[in-house]
Amino acid sequence: MQPFLVPDDFRAFMQRVASYLDLPSGEKLLDGEEALKDPTGYGGRIDDGSFRFMYLGTDGAHKWEIPLGEAAIRDIADGLLIEVPAVQHEVRRTKHRAPSGKPLLIWGEYVDDALAIRDEEQLLVALDALKTASPSPRMLRLWSATDDQCVAVICGENCALYVVESLEGYGTSVGDARRDDAYEIFDHEGQALHVPGADGVPWQIARKALAHFALRGDLGATVTIEGRIPSVLLMMGDVDRKAALDSRGGAPHDLEKSSMPRLSAAVPQTVDAVEEITTPHDVAPPLSIEELAAWARRLIDMLFERELIELGRASLDEITYQLGGLLQAHGTEAQDSLDTAEWLANEIGAVRGIRKLFATGGDLQIALRRSRDA
Repeated sequence: MQPFLVPDDFRAFMQRVASYLDLPSGEKLLDGEEALKDPTGYGGRIDDGSFRFMYLGTDGAHKWEIPLGEAAIRDIADGLLIEVPAVQHEVRRTKHRAPSGKPLLIWGEYVDDALAIRDEEQLLVALDALKTASPSPRMLRLWSATDDQCVAVICGENCALYVVESLEGYGTSVGDARRDDAYEIFDHEGQALHVPGADGVPWQIARKALAHFALRGDLGATVTIEGRIPSVLLMMGDVDRKAALDSRGGAPHDLEKSSMPRLSAAVPQTVDAVEEITTPHDVAPPLSIEELAAWARRLIDMLFERELIELGRASLDEITYQLGGLLQAHGTEAQDSLDTAEWLANEIGAVRGIRKLFATGGDLQIALRRSRDA
């Protein structure tokens, strides 16, 4: 071990931990190596009175393993302890691994939410398709053939890039420092990630940087990187490309065999209402995107209340978006046609993020009629 001078951000982390120690037993989970997470690192109680924390160095190349007792945590929090013994670990790799297999792109928890990348052109097509498939933020994981790993979070025309594993260590893209907004997204394991807007870079720069990363293991010269990373992402470095593939049983090599066509289908579009002069009766104008989304949300809520649907971990906004497209195309017809309602029930059950739909065609007809209007 060697001396570790306690920095201000780690002291602030210990102040939060000390406050958790004062809570009634069981109110805050403390047990486990990753029970407590902070932008500076993570840790938890590993034995009675013994804690272990990992502090992420700001250089992106080192992390510190810090064993602490409860008394030491309180002393650090109070400013009484400025130095503790710790073990320093190298994060950056000392030797570049030999390429093995193909780069891998993953965008969801299902088997076909992945692509074994053949070439740069295929990757760029996939990235653009994923960006346009949904207006909601989307997380991607990308491995190079040498097991370098990068996490990308797309939000509109910006994309935050987090290098999890590389020859140079970890890091975060630097965008417009004037931005003070942020948003939250859940990863494929259901873990929440807080993404500052200032981490995002323009999409046209990000897509080329990701292609460079897949082929060469770094983001290239167009993206500035700082030696910091959210601790929840750094832990993803424990999962290499082989482990990710083994957990899925492989990955498609062709876009058509992945979930990409499904993500791109049934996207609701705004349709201009045209007055039909020869129609002998009144025809309701097409619903707007906002009205379709509201109908889809009411339908999900109604099916959920009646225990006729089981949802997965996908974003509710993404489910609503896909369901809105189905309702635009078939929702009105399904209210009056049992055959269409049964077909629509099968399609809804296949929507990404819906684990199981228990509703029959008749059940769906009733829910469609009752949820149509607010």
